[in-house]
Amino acid sequence: MLRPLSAPDFRRDVVCVLGLPFDVISLEQVEARVRSARTSRAPLLLATANLNFIVAARSNAQFRQAIIHSQLNLADGMPIVWVAKLLRVPLRVRVAGSSLFERLQQASSETALNVFFFGAPDGVAEQACHRVNASRGGVCCVGYESPGFGTVESMSSDDQIRRINEAKPDFLVVALGAEKGLAWIERNFAKLEAPVVSHLGAVVGMAAGCIRRAPPRWQRWGLEWL
Repeated sequence: MLRPLSAPDFRRDVVCVLGLPFDVISLEQVEARVRSARTSRAPLLLATANLNFIVAARSNAQFRQAIIHSQLNLADGMPIVWVAKLLRVPLRVRVAGSSLFERLQQASSETALNVFFFGAPDGVAEQACHRVNASRGGVCCVGYESPGFGTVESMSSDDQIRRINEAKPDFLVVALGAEKGLAWIERNFAKLEAPVVSHLGAVVGMAAGCIRRAPPRWQRWGLEWL
């Protein structure tokens, strides 16, 4: 059964910063939404926009529309929070996609979410899958695929979508680069069966051990990009 992208519902607690909608929500609330979607199997399209997203959205209408289609759009960058403060917009907390994934991993294995990694350079998604499963935490990897660096169309074959769906993930983590990744999700969302879908590019590299997060103090200071 296909599940088309729904029209944006801005009755939720959402504010506009530099042309994009951002949800006023905490990390704990996002985790609860993810777990609720897993239980109900209700679709949850999750975007994690940073300053680069805002810049790209100004010149790429399709990319901007993909962000607007998300049921949750998180402020994944301290500059967005700083601008919101200057504009007196009630967006006070950064909620990074990497922080969400870490929080899910730290949960009990008894409530583990099944994840599928799609994208990243060759070998990285496989390594991330093995490392996640070796940790025996709150996330279990049920599959991975590195489709290379082709077009969105070449990464959207029926066989590729079937392999993802057959793995029965609760959370599909896409890592194709922000603009290509969101375009891939827009194209294939109706055929995907994972309740939670998000582009979290750096998460796969971090899970694989190829990328290290900045120290917590640097994160709080907004210097993680360095």
